[in-house]
Amino acid sequence: MPPGLYVHIPFCRAKCGYCDFASAPGTPAEIDAFLGALAAESARYDGLAGSFSTLYVGGGTPSLLSPEQLDRLFGIIETLTGPLAALRESTFEANPESLDSEKAALLKRAGVNRVSLGLQAPQDALLKRLGRVAMSGDFLKAWDALRAAGFDNLNADLMCGLPGQSQADFAEAIAWLLKLKLEHVSFYALEVHEGTPFAAAGVKEDPESAADMYAAGAAALEAAGLARYEISNFARPGRQSLHNLNYWEQGDYLGLGPAAASCLGGERRANTADTDDYVKAALAGAPVPQQYRETLAGRARRAERIMLGLRKTAGIELTDDIFIEFKDETERLLKAGLIERSGRTIRIKPDRLYVSNAVFREFV
Repeated sequence: MPPGLYVHIPFCRAKCGYCDFASAPGTPAEIDAFLGALAAESARYDGLAGSFSTLYVGGGTPSLLSPEQLDRLFGIIETLTGPLAALRESTFEANPESLDSEKAALLKRAGVNRVSLGLQAPQDALLKRLGRVAMSGDFLKAWDALRAAGFDNLNADLMCGLPGQSQADFAEAIAWLLKLKLEHVSFYALEVHEGTPFAAAGVKEDPESAADMYAAGAAALEAAGLARYEISNFARPGRQSLHNLNYWEQGDYLGLGPAAASCLGGERRANTADTDDYVKAALAGAPVPQQYRETLAGRARRAERIMLGLRKTAGIELTDDIFIEFKDETERLLKAGLIERSGRTIRIKPDRLYVSNAVFREFV
């Protein structure tokens, strides 16, 4: 499968309480400097130009960029991808407070064919607790702007296990979301990571409540025609994220921007998460500093292939020799009732997807 291209935009309006991504507020001048650095980094990979089949612009909040900056961004990207409209899929992440009808139309003209819009919850009280800038009304305005611009492949992000969120709140959230007749839902339980505002404030996870919400939410989404195809992702037929499927099928991808990860030819690496260091190095014509660089080979690469493949609800088909190599791990998981096997295909049992980490630990 041809590689995917990921571009990380490290700017946002304000840091959400749960966010542990490489992102921070940025001035227009800082964003302009970043775009110059991005152009310099992308020029280092001109040998890959024309080889990409998917694009994902994430963050941060890519929609924070001005129309002029967005035009510049897409110009940089197209030096590697060619016309975005020719790609199999091009996804752009947005937050409601920074997406209006002008930007929605600009994205459509640029050749973007899929937009992921951040919701998390439709109740304004919960959104305020999360530190979100946009409220539910802002989300609806942005959603309508995207539909009016002609987008027919939209994703919404949804979270469960939030501070103060009840089972009734979550049931209301699912019903609210389904009224939009969306094509895709990315659905996550709250995780409190070190270094986030929530961690500093002492916010705790509620795994039992989140598990109940997750099970109810998954059942409701599937009943509404959004089939679960990966642990946290649900889609209508033909609307699965091709870019993310490439990750889970251990395909190659190039990541540009701070904290962006790449996997090319078995080598994995990630850029520095420090935007200042990234910009300084790239504008100086130097290689971008790396957080890590490693080459997986042999058993480690095959174990990774299994772990990534098991994220998909269809599971993964393995050759007989790999089944033999991981026979002990597979047998333990079968006896524990965590996975099931059909021929050479193994998959996590549908009712055990929520505890998938217990499966992955066997292959680490």
